[in-house]
Amino acid sequence: MKNSAGIRHYFLEAFTPYGYISLLGETLKEIEKAYILSGGLGTGKSTMIKFIGIQLADRGYDVDYIRSSREPDSVAGLYLPKSKLCLLNEKEFVLPATLGSQYYKISLDSLCQQSKLQEHQSRITELAERLTLIEEKVIQQLKEEYPFHSQEEKFTIPFRILSPENNTHRTSSTNNEVIEILSKVRENCLSYCFLHALQVDGWLNLAPKYIEDYDRICLESGDSSKILIEILQEVSCLGQVIEIIVNPLRPDIVLGIVFPEKKLAVWQGNPVKIEEQGFNKVHGEQLREILEQYKTVRIELKNLCNDTINFRGLDELRHELLSKILSDLVLWP
Repeated sequence: MKNSAGIRHYFLEAFTPYGYISLLGETLKEIEKAYILSGGLGTGKSTMIKFIGIQLADRGYDVDYIRSSREPDSVAGLYLPKSKLCLLNEKEFVLPATLGSQYYKISLDSLCQQSKLQEHQSRITELAERLTLIEEKVIQQLKEEYPFHSQEEKFTIPFRILSPENNTHRTSSTNNEVIEILSKVRENCLSYCFLHALQVDGWLNLAPKYIEDYDRICLESGDSSKILIEILQEVSCLGQVIEIIVNPLRPDIVLGIVFPEKKLAVWQGNPVKIEEQGFNKVHGEQLREILEQYKTVRIELKNLCNDTINFRGLDELRHELLSKILSDLVLWP
């Protein structure tokens, strides 16, 4: 095993003008071991995931941190791509029906002081319901700020091909050429992710960090989608690892293609300048207000749940889980 590990950050879910979309089922379809943390917001799941990720990276494992699309600065899961193992916060994802042959669920609710939990329960329920309503407002406002602009369908990749089990957006037609290309690409190691997420002060852009050590081909607007399709066609039979970066504003469009083995990234526009990829530099006033409200409600909910936690028990559970994961990695490297 190598002495230094690679650490990457990305999103597998996103708020889009077409609804809340998840790529989790597609990306982790070959998972062999899954650990699912359950429990309310503020019960220490994100901290536990970060701690375990640091320990795994120190031991030489490549670690992918999966960020929360609902709270982009927070870690919602980790994935070891070579070991096919993941650790996920149940509250932050739309979980697929199956997550591999080895599936473990760890509840943090047992670490809550029941007297305090009962004291806060009605308020916790109220805030959780408000979050759901605000999420619907976020999606509706995205539709207004980013209205659909028609493009030639043959230069787009239908989203149902990207993630059929979680499809919330349908295109009017499907291009046979694209289907054939992706069917060949699927024979290789192919994954999908988002690198942009909503924050109150604008879009969080992880692309510059994600490909900072890569050679880049930046395509100008116009025929860039066509060129990306042509590149997919050229590499579809080469056996290369391919990562597709999906645009959350138009999840049927490829924003970038990354070839980790070649340290090469092909991008629509400059990955540092989000405006070249169709994102506004700053949100409109209404969207910003909705996101502020969402952030405030999440903070209050997390504080209430955090007040009920037995932190000594949390530390013990964290070390037990790390030991379990390390043991599994030795048996199934």
